[in-house]
Formats: sequence, C-alpha cells, structure tokens
Amino acid sequence: MKRLILTGLLCLVAWAGRAQAIHDLDITARLRGDGSAEITQVWDVTVVSGTEWYIPVGNLGKMRITDFSVSENGRRFISEGENWDVHRSLAEKAGRCGIVPKGSGSLELCWGQGSMGDHVWTVQYTLHGLVQALNDADAFNYMFVNDELSAPPQHVRLRIENATGGPDWTYDNTQVWAFGFIGDINLVDGTVVAESSEPFSFNSRMIAMVRFDKGLFTPAVSRDMSFEKMRKKAFKGSDYTQDDGDRGILALFGAILAALFGGGIFVLIEKARGRIWKKSLFGTNKVEEWYRDVPLDGDLTAAWFTIKQGSRFGIKDTDKQSLYGAYFLKWILEGKMKPLQDPKREKRVNLAITPDATFGNEVEQSFFQMAAEAAGADGILQAKEFEKWSRKNPDRVAAWPDRVAGKGWGYYTEHHLIESGYKTNEAGRRAACSLIGFKNFLKDFTISDQRTVSEVGLWKDYLVFAQLFGIADKVAEQLQKLFPTEFQQYTATYGMDYNGMVRTIRMSNNYSTSMMRGISAARTAESVKGFGGSSSFGGGGGFSGGGHGGGSR
Repeated sequence: MKRLILTGLLCLVAWAGRAQAIHDLDITARLRGDGSAEITQVWDVTVVSGTEWYIPVGNLGKMRITDFSVSENGRRFISEGENWDVHRSLAEKAGRCGIVPKGSGSLELCWGQGSMGDHVWTVQYTLHGLVQALNDADAFNYMFVNDELSAPPQHVRLRIENATGGPDWTYDNTQVWAFGFIGDINLVDGTVVAESSEPFSFNSRMIAMVRFDKGLFTPAVSRDMSFEKMRKKAFKGSDYTQDDGDRGILALFGAILAALFGGGIFVLIEKARGRIWKKSLFGTNKVEEWYRDVPLDGDLTAAWFTIKQGSRFGIKDTDKQSLYGAYFLKWILEGKMKPLQDPKREKRVNLAITPDATFGNEVEQSFFQMAAEAAGADGILQAKEFEKWSRKNPDRVAAWPDRVAGKGWGYYTEHHLIESGYKTNEAGRRAACSLIGFKNFLKDFTISDQRTVSEVGLWKDYLVFAQLFGIADKVAEQLQKLFPTEFQQYTATYGMDYNGMVRTIRMSNNYSTSMMRGISAARTAESVKGFGGSSSFGGGGGFSGGGHGGGSR
C-alpha cells in the first residue's frame, strides 16, 4: 500500500510539472466559388486542466458558420448544435461538441477534452461568406488564430487552397499579406501558405489578408467598399509601410518579445532537453538512440518530410538551405555536376552541368532543371548566377521544399507507415526515429564503438545526409581522422583529396546560400506589393472573425 501511495504521489508530481501546450496548429481553408470556405483545423495539444476546449469567433458580420464537427483518432464527436452547456464535468463533455451563441455575430466553438494529457483533435466547419465582393476586387482580411490562447502555439501553419474549379491563383491575379506573428506568407503552387517561424507569444495571432482579381469568384456576400480602404486599414501600424532596415529591426524586436513572453521560455527549456520532435510522427518528443545504417532507404524526400513534419517548433531557412545543399553535394558525388576552377578567379569554383543526367523522381529533376536554367547556354553554373535566377524566380525555388516533403509523404504512404493524416503507425515511428538516430550516430561518430572500415561503401550517403543535417564538414573531418588511408582512397575516386572534399561540401553550402539570398531579396521587394514574404507582427486592423482567448477552460 505504501508503495502504491508513493507511486501515486510521484505521478502527481510528474503531472504537475507538465505545462499546458499547443504544440502545433495546422489549418486548411478550401475556398469555393461562392466565397465560402471549408475549414479544417488539426490541434496537437497537451492539456493539464479544464473540461473543454473552445474557440471564440467574433466579428462575423454577414458571415456564418455551419457544419461544425470534431473528431479524434477517427471517432466523430456527438454534436449538440447550439445547446452546448459549459457547466458540466469532464466526463459529461467527453466525446461531444457544440456551439455557444454569444450574440452580435459572435459564438464559441466547443468540445470536450475527455481527459488530461496529449490529444490531436480534428475540427471542421464551413465558413460562409469569407471571400466578399468589394467594389474593385474580391478579398478577405480574416483572423484564423486568436491571441491570448490558454497556451501560445509553438507552430502554426495555414493553407488556403483553391477549390473553385476556376483558374489557378498566381501573383498575376492574387496578392497576399499576413499579420500578428513572426513568419511568412507565400503563394506556393497555387496555394496560399502562411507559417510561423517563431513560437507564438501571448499576444501573437494569425491574420491573413488576400486580394483576388474580379472573375475568380462569384461571392455570395458583397461590401460597398474598395480594397484600397481595406488595405490601408490593415497596413496601419504594420511594418509593410517601413523600409527594409526598419522592417528587419521590427521583426527582430518581435522575435525578442516572442522569446521573452508567452511560451518562449517553455521552448528554450524543451529544446535544451532535446524534446524537439512531434509524438504523432516519432512516438516520442526525444530520440536518443543510434542508428548506423542509412535510414529510409536513402530517400532524401522521406528524410525531409520527416524533419519538416516532425519538428515541434517548425523549420527555419537554415534547414531549407541544408536541403538545397544536400542535393548539390549529391549531384557532385554522382557526377551530375562537376566542379571547375573559374579561369578568372583563383578562389572561385563553378559547376559544369551534365546535360543528360537522369533522376529517380520528378522532384529532384525539377530542382536540377532550375540549376540548368540558371547556368545558361554554356552549362556552367556560378553561385551568383543562381542568386540572380532565384531573385527572378523566387516562387519556383521557395515552393520546392514543400514539393520534396510531398514526395516524402508518398514514401510513408507507399510503405504503409502512416495511419491517418501525418500520424504514423509503429513501423512508421521506427522509420522516423531511424533518421534522427542516424543523425545522432553521425554526430557521435568519433566515440561510437560501432564504426568499422566496412562502411566505406556508405560514405557517400553519410556525407549527403550529413549535409542535410548541417554537419557534413564535421563528418568528413571525423572520417579523415579515424580512417586516413581509406578516406584518402575514397576521395581519390572523385579526383580530390580531403581538402578538396571539404571545399566541395562548402561549395554546396555556398550555392544554397546564394539561392536563399536571391529568394530573400525578391521577397523583401515584393512583400509590400502582396507578392509574398515576411509577415508583419503589427497591423491587420479591420479583420473579420477571430477574437481573444480560447483553448482549455
């Protein structure tokens, strides 16, 4: 009995140490031709108190919400319509959802939490009248994520998809802006994608403003106003009206505030503890094992999907840069690109494109085609050429990592590693953990008792995956230190020595850095015009929807 009591007390202490958390919020809005939107929200949360989860939605005006539903683990909650009673117990609300009308076009979407602990809820509803007909355009300025939630989300992504059956959305007919968070908004392959790059603070929110040319929609709701009036109201207090230097300072200031308040400390603690992965994909927040074989059958697309989808706190530009660099290094080691000394500059090395190179999938081939186009008629690619080309074609380059992730998701589905959505089964969790285990092995290679010379045949994959992890130069140094004779023989097969291999790794990084500079320059110049780029932490006035608060209560 004493042992049972002690165990119970320890469990209570451990539970008390857990914090309320919104690990990830993934929102999809599919816009129909009449301006309505099919909204799907996936909440990945940890709850430690309360009996229900709720979302206040106000400022609806002529808009209305129907078809509200909630599900978890494939089980659909019982809907109580507008008869939701907030004054019930945890058990009485379990497996149920409903709406609380608040008057003046406001309401609360509610559902029972069921139990304390980790949950992944899928929320769906139809939002009628989102896209409205203005005098000179069709548009909306809508708050998709509230501020002052019970726990600030650590990562948020919003996808606005074209379900009109009409023309594709391009920057010729669509402009986009975002407010209230640190991140960006872009038009990627005809889909508007807004994503946070830093954890939300208590005052963070996600507002998206999108303008469409007339003719793309037949809105059921109209407003007697111009889009210019909507734009001016939203831009007030935003950094879209500032010059580039001021915008950088404001973004930095916003990032500092996000770190200091509303979850920033939680993120720092979690990162220090190594708890940076999503349980839905890995089955754990922390992967400490070692895995010595090349994971995921050596499929870089599956590796990128695992990193991108599995990161609790979102990916950064440096992660994308490592992805680009991994493919450059892969192509050089496979002979698809050949380093050439620049005849005019001794310290500069260019890349000769192999015109008849073949590829295992269309996603890799598409990136190689971009490099070939940037190289021009002579087939010799210079870093500055790719920067200039990326500046002129930012959408194609910026959209490519999402295409890679999509192909990687296909790897998981083809190998039956996914249960539903992005949630893995046991085999999928083992596959995902093998990637992080491989990274751990490469990082600790010098102290691993599992290393053997027989791994020489895997060294190309070691270096390419290490480039994806951002540690290729360190792995090359470790291989040279541990196996000097074998590594010299290995690098000689590529016509280089150890120093040449290190230069090749760094050159791959340089090319990816040049691409990112080109994209950044284009985005900075275009963001004020609505051609994608960084979000503004301030501004967003005149929005519809949303409100303050929400989460567990």
